[in-house]
Amino acid sequence: MEFAGYIARRYLRSRRHSRFLSRGSITAIIGIAIGVTVLNITLAVMNGFHHEMRRTLVENLPMISILTSEPEGFTDLGKLMDRIGEDPEVTGVAPFIRQVGLITATRSLGPPRSKEIMAWGIEPALVNTVQPLSKSLLPGPSVLEDLQGDGLPRVILGSDLANRLYAAMGDTVILTTVNGELDLDLIEAESMKFVVVGFFETGMFEFDSRFVYVDISAVREFFGYPSGGASMIGVKVTDLMRANFVADRLEDDLGSKFYATDWMAMNANLFTWIKLEKIIMVLLLGMIILIAGFNIIGILTMMVGERRREIGILLAMGAKRRQIMGIFLINGVWLGVVGVFFGSIVGLAGIWALERFGITLPGDVYFVDTVPVLLQWGDFFLVAGLSLMMALLAGLWPSWEASNLKPMEIIRYT
Repeated sequence: MEFAGYIARRYLRSRRHSRFLSRGSITAIIGIAIGVTVLNITLAVMNGFHHEMRRTLVENLPMISILTSEPEGFTDLGKLMDRIGEDPEVTGVAPFIRQVGLITATRSLGPPRSKEIMAWGIEPALVNTVQPLSKSLLPGPSVLEDLQGDGLPRVILGSDLANRLYAAMGDTVILTTVNGELDLDLIEAESMKFVVVGFFETGMFEFDSRFVYVDISAVREFFGYPSGGASMIGVKVTDLMRANFVADRLEDDLGSKFYATDWMAMNANLFTWIKLEKIIMVLLLGMIILIAGFNIIGILTMMVGERRREIGILLAMGAKRRQIMGIFLINGVWLGVVGVFFGSIVGLAGIWALERFGITLPGDVYFVDTVPVLLQWGDFFLVAGLSLMMALLAGLWPSWEASNLKPMEIIRYT
């Protein structure tokens, strides 16, 4: 192997009359480096989107949502929540009322501004046991306590929703919804006034532009639920990746009138799309490395043609064919190693730059305000390993061809 390595190093040096080989080697190295760089940055961005989506969903929606088939919703919340809390993997339980409605803000100048919203009735004392809502509140966590009070009921608006309504602290907004049985000939809407006491900002446009939070005790009657009732029970578990197992266990324990859905099942299509997109991007961008692999095949093939006489002499002097094969395999791997090294360095630098400086995105299109980045070392080493294997495979055919040359014919006719 030492002999093959020595000859391989000499063969990588270009002769004066064959500068193309050195240029070709540089081209192959650059091709591999570009492919590795682009793949690493792309995977980091895809991982960042996946992580950010998962974090936002888990922090702003219950890990497990328990619903009932009863039309009046949950009525005996106390016993049911205690029963759910007995599960060893459950760390938090809270009631919710989820209702679609229309929110309107009046202005001193111009017509009122309205927006379709998702209203969440929450229990201020329990909601943080299920989702860390206080982390997103503006101007601070104390806003949650301000939901309760005398006078008009209070409301917390999403930051983007507040901007669209031109609603500020202390402003009065009107929430409108349709309750009871619907009659196509007569649809009656009900409205209720709320005072804005704060805002929340999750960084996800879909939530910040649609969600509002109100005190569940103040809106039960307005939303058509009995005293102490709710439309949903939110559950938090110790391990979010085991939420599906806990949901199945709770559903079996509670009975046929209840069904539990975990956060992964509710967003299964979204996460499937993200994984599929990641695979497609890897396959498409991997073509860059594949093209560089063909460059390596061409370079080594030309190298074999140029060094035919020297190969014949080495074989005639007793060099083994596996040593000749090793010379060109080492050359191919060397090109791959250098390309992967520089590609990895540039890729890490690009990931650091994206994380440090960021690229602003329109939140209403991409759900986030900046390009999220998350480096996973497993993906990083997988890209490097596959690139090196590609370089090794690219050298197999030229090296096999070199090892099967007939030394006497070469020496005789060259």
